[in-house]
Amino acid sequence: MKKITLLLVIGALFMANASQAQLTVGLKGGLNFATADVTGVSVSNKTGYHIGAYAVVKAGPIGIQPEAYFSVQNLSSDVGDFDLSYVQVPVLLRLGILKVLYLNAGPQFGFNLKAKDSSGTDFKDNLKGMDTSIALGAGLDLPMGLGAQLRWVKSLANVSDVSGLDWKNSMIQASVTFALMGNN
Repeated sequence: MKKITLLLVIGALFMANASQAQLTVGLKGGLNFATADVTGVSVSNKTGYHIGAYAVVKAGPIGIQPEAYFSVQNLSSDVGDFDLSYVQVPVLLRLGILKVLYLNAGPQFGFNLKAKDSSGTDFKDNLKGMDTSIALGAGLDLPMGLGAQLRWVKSLANVSDVSGLDWKNSMIQASVTFALMGNN
């Protein structure tokens, strides 16, 4: 909660400096390489995808980067495959390192939309409705509004509602971005 409050305070500071702040709004999409740490189950990577929107509010080299996107996080395991879908909402602090390179980090809130196993059985009720994670990444602002991002996301708490079962999602994302308004 303290981290969220800190992000909100930083966001308010940006709003106070709105005359100096730059706003960018765009689309993003790419691949998810998801896995999970699940008690007693060997889980391996299965490729999924994500697509959505982002915004960047910058004042100099520091900025806030909120996003909202649909994310398919498929998993493969020794007990079968799992198809998971989330709406992900990261709120990232962004730090420009060079003119085209930036780092970002912050919380990500995932809202569980779907959870099915390889036989089509719905097990969404066995998972919590929200997956709170930490997101760490880097990106490039390229010419013509294009960009590229690489990010690691890890659950901070157990997402399982089944007693004795610990499940934490983990994912690497590779994204392409396109600014619709403003400059990256």
